[in-house]
Amino acid sequence: MPDGAGGGGVKVLCALSNNALEVWEVGVEKGAEAVLGAALYQPGHRSDVRAVALSNDDTAVAACAGGELKVWNLQSGHCFRSLASGYGVCCAFVPGDKYIVVGTKQGQLQLVDVAAAEMVGNFDAHEGSVWALAMRPDGKGFVTAGADKEVKFWEYGAEKTESGATQLTLSVAKAVTMEDDVLAVSFSPDGKFLALALLDTTVKVFQAETMKFFLSLYGHRLPVLCLDISTDSTLLVTGSADKNVKVWGLDFGDCHKSMFAHQDNVMAVKFVPRTHYFFSGGKDKIIKMWDADKFVQITTIRAHYSEVWCMAISKSGDLLVSGSQHRS
Repeated sequence: MPDGAGGGGVKVLCALSNNALEVWEVGVEKGAEAVLGAALYQPGHRSDVRAVALSNDDTAVAACAGGELKVWNLQSGHCFRSLASGYGVCCAFVPGDKYIVVGTKQGQLQLVDVAAAEMVGNFDAHEGSVWALAMRPDGKGFVTAGADKEVKFWEYGAEKTESGATQLTLSVAKAVTMEDDVLAVSFSPDGKFLALALLDTTVKVFQAETMKFFLSLYGHRLPVLCLDISTDSTLLVTGSADKNVKVWGLDFGDCHKSMFAHQDNVMAVKFVPRTHYFFSGGKDKIIKMWDADKFVQITTIRAHYSEVWCMAISKSGDLLVSGSQHRS
């Protein structure tokens, strides 16, 4: 566009591959250098959105993309917090919504103060990537699972800062070693069971308090990448790299139904609260809704232009948030 200042130059608006906008001022004189006049970097994500989490009051959503954590207001759609972090692959709001826990590809847990928009804790959690994180239903802690075959139970604590203020801290209460890498983890809403998806294609279900073995679910030909448990703690749904979703009973561990769901890896599954409906998202760019009682597909959502990496659903069940490779 022409420069309105009468300087004989032009202004060029550039849309960059990292989702940013820049305005460059270019003079028409021979040998003139381009000058960056303005830039818009903050609102959008710079890379793939690998993890999303809704606040406990369903008013905000946290999203991890590359080395950034952004927190968005759901009502306005505005990003009100943005800060550098590790390469986040899982995240969750701590009860009370004052803090966010981020699990990184480097094996760290990062604790973020939302109001202050700063990282207040950085903990060495696993020797490999922290692939999954699940909050305890009673709100007293959470579990992480990683590429080092370990499942760790974390508890909340409090410590004094140099200024005398009290802030949240984390500590490991218990660690359990599995036979293989753990790719996904989920508590049953009644708090009785903990389900773990292992790299060996099986899903192991344990009693949450004692970690006593309860069920082993076999059937997928390739590793299970995601899982979720219904609100009434009777059904478990798994999504796998074999493109199928399976519905299991948590009473005897029987497979109720196996359904060919996507044309590529199934990356995320989420039950709608207080129902047996669930959503699945895959690398085929599609989100689908299913009925886990009638074993039928209800609808297809084509909202993304690239792979769907993650999903989160509100406690009321009327809002679904999804993250994709195309930075949205």
